[in-house]
Amino acid sequence: MSRLYHFTSFNAACKIIRSGKLRFSKSYKLNDLIESNRIVFEHVLSEEVLEERNGKLAEAELHRYQQISFSQDREYEGRYFLGFDLHTMWGLYADKGYGVCLVFDKDKLTLSPGDYANDVKYYPIIPQYADINNKSVNGIKAEVWRKKDDIFFCKRKEWEYEQEYRIIRRARLKNDIEFLDVSESLSFAIICKDQNISGFQSMFNSEYYWELRNLNKRVPVLTYENDLDGYTLFEKFMVPIWAEQCGYL
Repeated sequence: MSRLYHFTSFNAACKIIRSGKLRFSKSYKLNDLIESNRIVFEHVLSEEVLEERNGKLAEAELHRYQQISFSQDREYEGRYFLGFDLHTMWGLYADKGYGVCLVFDKDKLTLSPGDYANDVKYYPIIPQYADINNKSVNGIKAEVWRKKDDIFFCKRKEWEYEQEYRIIRRARLKNDIEFLDVSESLSFAIICKDQNISGFQSMFNSEYYWELRNLNKRVPVLTYENDLDGYTLFEKFMVPIWAEQCGYL
């Protein structure tokens, strides 16, 4: 299957597995400074003079947009980088490795009418501002949608390690809480560490594993573990299905 990966805390993963829903994030509360602090200008035609002013209407329109971010497998300069094997993502988004990587079947994602999904593209420089060339509310709405790839799917190259695939949705109001139904597409949960295990205790004692496993018997739980030979992905603790040195087994 085409896999998508979502890194999150253990408690958040439990809520997602239990509910079968993934919550959208507000576009103005992201960790990318350009995305969360984008300056908007409206070019307003008034008495045949093009005026430029800070775009409050356009800014309000942008703030209606919400997003869900996934990592994905990617080939880059002759190497293949698997989405679950991104250590930076484990460290930053999955509670320093004590969280969970949820794996989804991309082909089974159920988007709502009006949702839009695409790969994020990475560039050395991204403009800090967005130009909206229309003075009416409906015109601004149409123009933001027309420019959605430039506004919502472009990031600086320093974020390239995320290998991001993104879904956006325009909410009716800025503070609306939106969810994506992932009940059919959720395929695996992967744990890396367990707060309850220290030293050389066996992963058989993993409370995280059994708690996740009992939430939904349909969703297998895999373990992503390291030893002297590198990282290995296990099924049911003992059966290796992928190794860093040789790929899928």
